[in-house]
Amino acid sequence: MPPPPTRPAYFKPVIHNQLRRARWHDYHSRCIYMVTITLASGAPPLGYLQNADNPASAFIKPTIEGTIVSNEIIATPAHHPLVKILSFIIMPDHIHILLFVTATIKKPLGSIIQSLKASSTAKIRKATQTARPIFAEGFHDRILSRNGQLEILYRYIADNPRRLAIKRKLPDLFRKYLHLRIGNEEYAAYGNIFLLRDFDKEAVAIHRSWSTSERTSHERRWLACASNGGVLVSPFISRDEKALRERAIEHGARIIQLRAEGFPGRFKPTGRDFGLCESGRLLLLAPWPDNSSRLPMNRAMALTLNRLANDIAAGRTDNAVILPGRYR
Repeated sequence: MPPPPTRPAYFKPVIHNQLRRARWHDYHSRCIYMVTITLASGAPPLGYLQNADNPASAFIKPTIEGTIVSNEIIATPAHHPLVKILSFIIMPDHIHILLFVTATIKKPLGSIIQSLKASSTAKIRKATQTARPIFAEGFHDRILSRNGQLEILYRYIADNPRRLAIKRKLPDLFRKYLHLRIGNEEYAAYGNIFLLRDFDKEAVAIHRSWSTSERTSHERRWLACASNGGVLVSPFISRDEKALRERAIEHGARIIQLRAEGFPGRFKPTGRDFGLCESGRLLLLAPWPDNSSRLPMNRAMALTLNRLANDIAAGRTDNAVILPGRYR
């Protein structure tokens, strides 16, 4: 057996749950939040995907449970007048709610969400004569902090049924692997692992010490690889590397991207990365699979990720091993 992958000094173990709140934020304050609530294991679905064969017209038909939860969300401002529901969607196994706390509230956001879950649970149990848990513990939130985020989240919420239909239609391109062994290293992975088998892979790393002519030469080679259907491998850390990634995608590149953090329970790609997964053009690799927190990038981390990218681009990766029972 090969030795386990070395964890860097800055690695910190993470408890996998959805209870990590932003400690710097006052949850009584005026703010817009994207809240995600998930169902407990074994809970009845809140809806069923319809028109799955045509993602553009897919939608969720709510169950009795989903209708009850929807009504409770709509009624929330009646119980909490300073909370405005901007948008929400009921999915089979989770709920997204975009809400606006319009002024300082006496109870924190968590109390409002807990009240919503409790009232929904009580009414579901009464309507369906069940005693089973309905919701998983806690919830996940995202705090809107920049201009432009609100419109993105409106679109994201509305797009959930289409995305679910695509993921169900193309499951292998949206699969998460908890532990994937490549050579002597172990990764968490998400996306199209068949990219590892491609014969034409180039590692991308732009060095500040390069002259203009050196950089131009490398970029031409990378874009040629992209245009020829090859695979670019990199963490794409610097601004210039990120810009190169975008140019390469326009040229048809397929991407293996390394990232410091792994994949929490409800991880899914967003924006352009979702489209790349849909077309089989993206594989995300995390060399420290048990770490799902976002760590600040430092030089040691960057050097490690670039080294691993070089190894993947230069070495044999068609013999990657999915450890038994450790993917979902």
